[in-house]
Amino acid sequence: MTSPILSHPAHRLRQVGLTLVELMVAMLLGLVVIGAVVSVLLSSRQSYSTNYSLSQVQDNARIAFELMARDIRQAGSSPCGNSTVTDVLNGAGWYRWVNGAGLFGVDAANSLAPLPASPAPDASMPAIVTRGAGQVSANFITAGAGCAAGVPMTTAPTDVGIGANDLVFACDGTQAYIYQTAAFNAGLPVAAVGAGTPGNSSQLSCASFSNSAYVAPYQAHAWYIGAAGAGAPPDTLSLYRAHYVGNALVSDEIIRGATNLQIAYLTGGTNFVNAAAVGGAWNTVNTVRLALTLQTLTNPNNATNPEPLVRTFETTIRVR
Repeated sequence: MTSPILSHPAHRLRQVGLTLVELMVAMLLGLVVIGAVVSVLLSSRQSYSTNYSLSQVQDNARIAFELMARDIRQAGSSPCGNSTVTDVLNGAGWYRWVNGAGLFGVDAANSLAPLPASPAPDASMPAIVTRGAGQVSANFITAGAGCAAGVPMTTAPTDVGIGANDLVFACDGTQAYIYQTAAFNAGLPVAAVGAGTPGNSSQLSCASFSNSAYVAPYQAHAWYIGAAGAGAPPDTLSLYRAHYVGNALVSDEIIRGATNLQIAYLTGGTNFVNAAAVGGAWNTVNTVRLALTLQTLTNPNNATNPEPLVRTFETTIRVR
């Protein structure tokens, strides 16, 4: 016997399911919504990756310019304001002091010597050298009873980071010297002839100074572009800063991915010129303009098209 409720047309209509066409339309609409969501997520991820990579490039430029600007501004600085400085270091390298000019440049970085053989400087780009005194130590050179032994300081002025065999700028009101220290021990000279690298051409003792002479690190830095260090992609270039630490000439890799460096100088006119145009008149340079091109090491958005993001940054630095 058939139930009157089940046989009613309205109840039979409520039990009818979706047709195949309706199901396919629903699935299509769902795929469209999911595709839109995925597209937004991928776009957001791509935008984040691009902005992150760009911020890294900008941070690298900020770091490079900050360090280079600090060296350029203090180029030629002397704690005692001496107009004449006696440099007793050996050799004729870029680290040697030149009176009246705390900086100089070259249009081909490979013309600087000495520099570490690896990484070799890029000959197609310029380089700049800065030289000056760092922070003055609170410890004074004091002649005292040890003067006959040639020992102005019995302990290294570690408050400014000076250690044995470092390059030192020492001066009083009448004279200034740049030399490489020996060990800060009793009985040893301030600067031994022929010892160390680069070593000294003549010997200094505490008799060379008054009873209250200043001492500071001698900061000679060479900035240039060279091949990137280990772990970098092939043909990657980096910004380097060469300097002496103890008896070793080292090059610190400051920024990886620096593809180009351009340096121009203002000598009193209105036009910036390259190093060759300055000639030997480096004491007339009052402004330095730097243009640094940086890139990301890989494309942050497309693995199949690994073209990096490239940006060029410029800054102008006044020489003090």
